[in-house]
Amino acid sequence: MKKFFLSVFVVAMSLATVSCSKDDDNNTQDPGVNQRELAVTIDGQQLNFNSIIVDRYNYEGDIELDITATIGGATERIFTFYTFVGDTGANAIYNFSYTRNGVYYGAFSSGTNFVSVTNVNNGSRLEVNFSGTLSGYDEVAQEEVFITLENGTIRLDL
Repeated sequence: MKKFFLSVFVVAMSLATVSCSKDDDNNTQDPGVNQRELAVTIDGQQLNFNSIIVDRYNYEGDIELDITATIGGATERIFTFYTFVGDTGANAIYNFSYTRNGVYYGAFSSGTNFVSVTNVNNGSRLEVNFSGTLSGYDEVAQEEVFITLENGTIRLDL
């Protein structure tokens, strides 16, 4: 009888161990799925741009990545920029711009302080952190307008 209970106990513990494995950590990122996201806080509102198009152009051996990011493919909010494969470090992002409802905001105009740091840019993965102020011009109000970007991250499997 002791052997029977011991056997039942061993089987029960084996099942408990299998059902409580390390992968039960509520991680929603499927490792088999390409990661493509630009996340940023704009004027206090956290936004995730999850529809990203990457165009590649070869200029005599230099590969340019032109990137367009939207929320669900909608055109109300659009980020665009480009970089060259292999460029890392500070300010390896070029022509960084944001368009919201037809108003264009640029990163390299007067009154801006945009900063980016590219950590990975190897042709198959791009990782960038960014923040700063972008400027635009509101045609209706006839005035210069600014937006603030905080905690920006770009994570792309290319």
